[in-house]
Amino acid sequence: MLTDEIIENFLEDKRLEGRASGTIQEYCFRLTEVKQYLETVETPIDSLTGNTIANFVRFLQRKGQKAQTIKNKLSTLSVFEKWALKEGLVSSTVVSPDYYPKSTETRRIRRLSDTELRVFKSYLDTLQENARAAFYLMMGTGCRVGEAAHLRVSDISLRGKSVYVDIKDAKWGSDRCIPITDKKAAQIVWRYCEGVEIDTHPLFRLSKRTIQGYATTFAQKTGITFRCHLLRHTYAALLTEQGVPMPTIQYLLGHKSLGMTVHYTQSAITDLKDLTPEI
Repeated sequence: MLTDEIIENFLEDKRLEGRASGTIQEYCFRLTEVKQYLETVETPIDSLTGNTIANFVRFLQRKGQKAQTIKNKLSTLSVFEKWALKEGLVSSTVVSPDYYPKSTETRRIRRLSDTELRVFKSYLDTLQENARAAFYLMMGTGCRVGEAAHLRVSDISLRGKSVYVDIKDAKWGSDRCIPITDKKAAQIVWRYCEGVEIDTHPLFRLSKRTIQGYATTFAQKTGITFRCHLLRHTYAALLTEQGVPMPTIQYLLGHKSLGMTVHYTQSAITDLKDLTPEI
């Protein structure tokens, strides 16, 4: 059977490989659910079949879990199977993309779930200071990855106790000077800036492609569908959930029109004073 000891051995090997703590935690949650299911159907881990996986998918669907959530769980099980094969615990692997459920939901802009955001932040803690600060700036401003990559040290300023970012030569002429609205993000970015020499080099010393490479690595390590632009969607969604007016979100994101931000109109009042945390 799939035992707690086997799961812990798998997790320990992944820790030694340098997987983020948030990823390890997600692996633990997902494999524990698999273990409980296999105990219910009295199936040993070395006796998995395609039928077992298909029935597990149906079980999760009956619980109301979304296609992407189920896909993430099967992805974890696939990683575990490959490890178990190497350890001699199974003679073959069964899970493949063929068993991933097809989403029937209307395609729409999505945000990172709270769990996915926690996993992503844990991943950031494993990166070098410049890459970590670059991603926190994107999370705290909703700026595009290209905008973050082109910033200079002189584009970051302290106004009172709030950190502002001066975005220039932006897409669609959306130049803007905006605050970092998340306190932790503001602290991390400002602390990084204090240690960087003022010169003509990019603030984070990273190209757009390199930043995107970190995003790809995160997706591959965790099985979470991710790209840099998803941070922009998440930022907008979180502000909406906080009740921030849509015209304000439009200004912060640098959208060309309000229609790009919402499907309805509001009075264009842009008041940033409540969105500038002190650091």
